[in-house]
Amino acid sequence: MNEERYGELLREIRPRLIDSAEEHERLLSVAESMMEKGNGLSEEEREALALIVLLIEAFESQVMDESEEDSEEEDEGPAAPHVALQRLMGSHELEVGDIAPIFGTPHLAREVLEGKRPISKNEAKELAKYFSVPASCFRNSSVVRWIGYDT
Repeated sequence: MNEERYGELLREIRPRLIDSAEEHERLLSVAESMMEKGNGLSEEEREALALIVLLIEAFESQVMDESEEDSEEEDEGPAAPHVALQRLMGSHELEVGDIAPIFGTPHLAREVLEGKRPISKNEAKELAKYFSVPASCFRNSSVVRWIGYDT
């Protein structure tokens, strides 16, 4: 990794602890823009994206904890991993057949996309490689919001 380029990228993005909805939205937008590059991300960009994801996860976790303390009501929470997969496929203009090899058959891939079948740990790793995103995006619904898609 080119440390100088990584430093320049961090200066440009200015990631920091999220303490407001505006900063949260800004970093969501930055992450989404980076993800649109798909496999075209440089090593430095992948590292910066991972940092942004951690910041967003920490903020969302804190907000969820606070909202649970403030309210007895259970909110809907972030989108499910299959929704993240749908959105990523849409942004990359992919069809079910394109990801079918990851799941074994087009039928299984459709079941995942419809939310009828969970994404396994190994499938999440393969999807992460395919889309150049963290595997947790497909396993942990608390991170899905970082792509900017809520249900």
